[in-house]
Amino acid sequence: MTSSHRERKRARTWTAIHLAAADAAAHHTRLADITIDTIAERAEISPRTFFNYFKSKEDAVLGLCSPVIDDSIADEFDFAPSDDLVEKVAFLLLAVFRSANRRAIDYDEYIALMDRHPELARRRFQHIDDVEAVATELVTTRLATTHRVDGALGHDSTVEDTAAMIVTVAGALMRSAMRPLLTAPARTESDSESVLQRTCALFREVTRR
Repeated sequence: MTSSHRERKRARTWTAIHLAAADAAAHHTRLADITIDTIAERAEISPRTFFNYFKSKEDAVLGLCSPVIDDSIADEFDFAPSDDLVEKVAFLLLAVFRSANRRAIDYDEYIALMDRHPELARRRFQHIDDVEAVATELVTTRLATTHRVDGALGHDSTVEDTAAMIVTVAGALMRSAMRPLLTAPARTESDSESVLQRTCALFREVTRR
């Protein structure tokens, strides 16, 4: 579907803010020295406009959007009888995380910024909390409709409790998988699926001993 003029203008403004914030971060030793006013001036917008696009300067530097589950992700997500629930949810989290990460800088620069400002790496991991929050409702709905937990819940447990537990465990696996992507030489975001796959396999091996 062709985007409207307003959508294209909004996308250009979003990118301008993101690039201005990333450039400022690249030229400052401390992120605390960068103000919203500085970023807004570089992007040629007002400070008030900044908050229409980003929640924080950290999100602007990283190019993080508030996570949402779009129709394409929701339509493809379901539980088959043979699915490993935790692994399936871990890959759901990865898909939502990727859709909310719209950086316009190259990966080497992205990693360099997180090396320069460790609080950016912490924010990237905290963003998984936001992803978990939006994924939990979908996981709950799919569990309820596929009856994967029928007869498996205790008297005091609910589908909501089970969904929250699965999402929490899946989120922990995703965090574990993300660390090598930030620290290991020659790792890039293109390795994320294979790294997550191995992390889930190790989790199964450890928990089934």
